[in-house]
Amino acid sequence: MSNTATSHDDKSAHRLSVSLSAEQHRELCEISRKNRVSVAWVIREAIDRLLKEDMPLLHVRKE
Repeated sequence: MSNTATSHDDKSAHRLSVSLSAEQHRELCEISRKNRVSVAWVIREAIDRLLKEDMPLLHVRKE
């Protein structure tokens, strides 16, 4: 990958499309409703927590 492809502003947003099971979607909706936040916020928070864990689900080498 060239340097120009990796030099984007850290604040730029990237859209992703994922498929969830009915149960996953129901649980996310319930969490967001109880906490009065959007489902998108819950997902972003979950991703942030996964990335900050000492032993994440998948180990990624930082180059």
